[in-house]
Amino acid sequence: MNMLVKALEERADAVPDLTALECEGVELTFRAVHERANRLARHLVASGVGPDRVVAVMLPRSTDLLVTLLAVLKAGGAYLALDPEHPAERVAFQVRDAAPVVLVTSARIDADRTDLGIARVVLDDPGTAETLAALPAGHLTDAERAAPAGPEDLAYVIYTSGSTGTPKGVEIPVRALHNLLEAMRERLSLGPGDRMLSVTTATFDMSVPELFLPYYTGARAVIAPRATGQDPRELGDLIVRREIGTAQATPTHWHMLATVSPEALRGLRILIGGEALSEKLAATLLDLGAEVVQWYGPTETTVWSTVHPVTGPADAAVIGKPLRNTRLYVLDEDLVPVEQGTEGELFIAGAGVARGYLNRPELTAERFLPDRFGTGDALMYRTGDVVRMRPDGDLEYVGRADHQVKLHGFRVELGEIEAALERSEDVDQASATVREDRPGDRRLVAYVTAATGRVPDVRELRNFVAQTLPLYMVPTAVVALEEFPLTPNGKLDRKALPAPVVEHNAMVETHLTQSELMLSRLFAEVLGLEQVDPRDSFFDLGGSSVLAARLLALVRAEMDLELSIRMLVESPTPAELSRRLTGEEPQDSFAVLLPLMTRGSARPLFCMRHLGGTAWCYGVLAQHFSLDHPIYGLQSHTFQEFDTPVDSIAAMAADYADRIRGVQPHGPYRILGWSFGGVLAHAVAAEFQRRGEEIEFLGVFNTNPHITDKEDRDEQGLIELILLINGKDLADYERPLRYEDVAEFADMATNYAWRGRKSAAETFVETMLTDLAAWKSHRPEKYSGTMHLFAADPSPVAETASSEAWAPYVAGEIVRHELGCGHEEMLSSPRVLRQAAAIVTDHLRD
Repeated sequence: MNMLVKALEERADAVPDLTALECEGVELTFRAVHERANRLARHLVASGVGPDRVVAVMLPRSTDLLVTLLAVLKAGGAYLALDPEHPAERVAFQVRDAAPVVLVTSARIDADRTDLGIARVVLDDPGTAETLAALPAGHLTDAERAAPAGPEDLAYVIYTSGSTGTPKGVEIPVRALHNLLEAMRERLSLGPGDRMLSVTTATFDMSVPELFLPYYTGARAVIAPRATGQDPRELGDLIVRREIGTAQATPTHWHMLATVSPEALRGLRILIGGEALSEKLAATLLDLGAEVVQWYGPTETTVWSTVHPVTGPADAAVIGKPLRNTRLYVLDEDLVPVEQGTEGELFIAGAGVARGYLNRPELTAERFLPDRFGTGDALMYRTGDVVRMRPDGDLEYVGRADHQVKLHGFRVELGEIEAALERSEDVDQASATVREDRPGDRRLVAYVTAATGRVPDVRELRNFVAQTLPLYMVPTAVVALEEFPLTPNGKLDRKALPAPVVEHNAMVETHLTQSELMLSRLFAEVLGLEQVDPRDSFFDLGGSSVLAARLLALVRAEMDLELSIRMLVESPTPAELSRRLTGEEPQDSFAVLLPLMTRGSARPLFCMRHLGGTAWCYGVLAQHFSLDHPIYGLQSHTFQEFDTPVDSIAAMAADYADRIRGVQPHGPYRILGWSFGGVLAHAVAAEFQRRGEEIEFLGVFNTNPHITDKEDRDEQGLIELILLINGKDLADYERPLRYEDVAEFADMATNYAWRGRKSAAETFVETMLTDLAAWKSHRPEKYSGTMHLFAADPSPVAETASSEAWAPYVAGEIVRHELGCGHEEMLSSPRVLRQAAAIVTDHLRD
């Protein structure tokens, strides 16, 4: 029996009836864990497991996971954790490379993922349960094992990203794991009664202390299910509900928790590592009253090699002093120690150093060098990290000396991503980097040049890479370049690589529900964009885990809805997410009075429809207004069946005024309208004044009181107008024009049809003809007050708004606002919408 297993068994035997671990309501005592592990260990030995024999483990995060890992150690073998969500090709490579003798898995995992060509032990299979129940539950004796496992035998194999494009398996011996657990026990003083969170996937080396340290010290391991670990709200609730005292995670994970569930961190002992800690995050965690302990170490030296208590933001870059039985050397290019305060590369020696890389002797010799400052045949590991020694003996992290990065705690060799991209027949060369175009938002971006005669599709390339690499290594954006920028000496100029340009779906006119509007606004706010189409994916727009945490917090604060990371991944667009979160039934998109945004305490803004009959376009405008302003649209009466047709502007204005009073019984009123809606807005304002009501704001967007030649069209002319608005060349169409020619432009929403009697295009054109006839015969009344006239540049589809034309119908000031855009851009261009909303808001405030 090796010393590690002996220590684990002795501590468990000292507190047999205390709870050792729990997960999703299942609790196991130390006695129960050992009895289950002992039975499984005997079964593994019978299956050929022994020293340096690998057992593959593919299990959900559960109590069975720790029981199985413990059983592997008891059997004298080494475990290899496999992630069922990793690409099948990557999992198959690890199995070929490590050659495990058996796979321990669960029926909860798809059988196709566990068919790896090796014997399987399915723990929750009735036959397996019966076999294990028949085995003795006591601790194994050395005679029962294939051979006693020594300190240099393997404890586990874990794969990290490889610079050549091939993952490499790190061989961690028993003595290294034992040293880590003993060092952390000394530093943290965990013991019976303490609770430590386990949240990291078993394929990431930070999982090792989370799973084994509580068990090693007599404390309780609280295992978070995978979905809970990915959702900062649920994870925060778990920390509070299960009274967790110690938890370990990367800075990215802590940032999400501090953003979404800050109260869960109060008084918590935070173990942080895996990537660089920022001063801002350090300050945030300390302000929450948490104890923050920073750990540092590469996978090759068994998770952690140094430790430092963080007492202030200035400590963020300090990685501290070595753990027990660990030696640190700061060396120059000739492997000579540098002076204190001088930058050098960090080398680590001592009990935590791995044996090397599995089946990779050349790579092992490159990174694991003879320890020239130690004794015997000891090795020191070349980290590639640049550090300097401070006067107090603490190490300060400076950066990397090579092409490796840490992202969200995972080690990422950029060369592996580049190699995956270059396997595409569309790609000639590829380069990957981590960008931080916004403070605190680090994201992986790849750049490619095209293979001869090929045109890379950047979205398809992301999907292509995702077939072979785990999710954390898939770039958030791929940028196609004609050629890579080079430095004067011919090397890639990484600083000259452009920031990725976010590609939006073209904004289409469609009716957005209130939740779609709100989510589109919140997406835009979090992503730093002017506006977001409801069909845009959060992640295609550059969303990251950190930004997702901010979105979760905003959705909860602004919409009082609980959004999880998992829901966002599965439904990444505002439209999909709206249906998932609210389950709201679609509103009648053709109601005469259409609520667009009803929240807010300010007086509502009432927006008049355009010639097509709908007020949906104002949903886009609503994204640029403060949430204090409720917004309603007034739509065409032609969509409804009335006993008496509403076919004059005077009749429309009177009916609209009645409907508006149903929302706001008395003035002052705020009214605006674009295009034909401007004529309606003026008419409604005059109608309210005739009724003795006050008008607080009247906005007319690029229209004139009387119809012009550009608007006065028959059916053929209107079809022509629709084509022109959508940038089509009329010479491409046969005459006479047909409704089918504009079907794709008129079909503005699903099920757009006039009570199902006509096609979308017919409905669209017939509504416009009704409005044009009303416009021709309209004689505007005089409105008394200020009118804001928003003017566009002249275009083939509309004249610019004329102050002189409106002057006879306005007894007051006409305030003209030149927007410098085309007629159609007024309610589609983010720049123009933002400008117009700012002007309206300023006057509403006054």
